[in-house]
Parts: sequence; C-alpha cells; structure tokens
Amino acid sequence: MRKLIPIYGPLLLLLALSSCQKVIDVNIGNNTPMIVIEGNITNVTGTQTISISKTVAYSDANVYPPVSGATVTVSSNGINYTFKEGAAGQYTNTAIKVKTGQACQMTITTGGQTYTATSIMPAAVPLDSIGISGLSVGNKIVKTASAYYRDPPDQINQYRFVLSVNGVQVKQIFTLNDLLSNGRVVNSSLYQNDITIVTGDKVDVEFQCIDSAVFDYWNSLSQQGGNGPNDSATPSNPVSNISGGALGYFSVHTTQKRSIVVL
Repeated sequence: MRKLIPIYGPLLLLLALSSCQKVIDVNIGNNTPMIVIEGNITNVTGTQTISISKTVAYSDANVYPPVSGATVTVSSNGINYTFKEGAAGQYTNTAIKVKTGQACQMTITTGGQTYTATSIMPAAVPLDSIGISGLSVGNKIVKTASAYYRDPPDQINQYRFVLSVNGVQVKQIFTLNDLLSNGRVVNSSLYQNDITIVTGDKVDVEFQCIDSAVFDYWNSLSQQGGNGPNDSATPSNPVSNISGGALGYFSVHTTQKRSIVVL
C-alpha cells in the first residue's frame, strides 16, 4: 500500500510517494537509552561529520547527551578514513572525497557494540533556482518557498530539501522522488507552517540528492511526526540504514544551496 506525502509541485499536483513498507513503532521506555548516529558525507570538499549521541527518557529534557570515545571509520574506494572527535560526540574527517556511484561503509564501535551502514553517492541534479510564491491556505495567502530543477529522464532519483528562514531550520521534513516527475521540470513547493515568511526574510534552501535507503529514512520519519534536526531520535522507529540497533542514518549525498531575500 502506498501513502501520499504532502509535497507540492507544479500547480500543487506533484506528490511524493512513500515506499511500500510498514513502519514499526518501538517502545523505548523511560530507562532504555539508545545510540543515535547522524552521519553526513557530501560531494563538497571540506569537513565531513558523523555525530553520535544517546536518547533520553521521555520525562527528561529534550537534550541528547553526546557519546565520546567512539571509534569511527569510513571505508571508500579501498581506503579507510578515521574520523577524529573534536567537540564531544562530533567526529570529523577532512580528507575523504567521494564521487558519483561510489559507496561508503561506516563502522562505529562504542560501548562494546558495533554499528555499520552503507550509502552510495548519487549523481548530482542541478538546482536551477528557488523562489517565493503566494499559496492560498484557508482564507489567507502565505509566502512559500519553491525549488526549481529538471529531473533526469534516465535515472531513478530521490531528493531531500532543507529549508531555513533567517538561519533557523524549519521543522518540516521535505522528501521527494521522481515516480511522478521523471524527466520533467519540477517546481517543488516547500510549504510549512513552522515559521511565517515575511518581506525582508532571508530564505535558504539546501537541495540534497540522496540514495533510496536514506530517502526511506527521511520519508518514514516525516510520516511519524519527526520535526527536524534534533528529532531524528524519535521513539518511533524510522527506516534506518544502520545495523546494530542504533537510531539515525548514514547519508552520502550531493548538496547545493540557494538563497533569496523575500520581497
């Protein structure tokens, strides 16, 4: 069975379709902390970061304690890269470079447990531009960001958009695949009701090309009420690509950013 995700396209007709799988809820309980891994390796040369933290009891403050002292490596194209801890729970490497079609294997050992994941760098799809338009919601018009790009006709593509207003990331999770837009010019409307966009605001859109497993993670998280960068440790279990019992994701993806000032 397929579910429609409220992602908008031209004339509000393009909808992203979720993958056909059931999401299983996990009852974490008040005294069962779990490891949370958020790994991101992009096609942009520079610092690549893997964050490790722990969940907290439901009754505690929504702050995830960092996990220090882990051994973190990523293997790609026959080379092993060690990620060193800087700030607590933040492991970085500046030497790794990944090309289209190249796989990365992440291995993390902490607390006597080992967690692994694999992700593949997709081909980059150019983000042509972004814009601001008015969308009718109820009896009012709200300003909404839109992203414009051409989907390649000869590839299966999955995308994630990250929207920020005046440097603050909105809570809404935006995912889209090309099941209904393969080979077409796409106008994806990034509607959200978290931050009201007004004249003079600076709007940033990050456009990520992601592999299918990472798409499944963000897609399933968006359906369970996950609301942004600090909510990937949701007690409901999104479809993670990490084995070993950790929450979170390992994403090897392309990234592009565009900015606009609202008139």
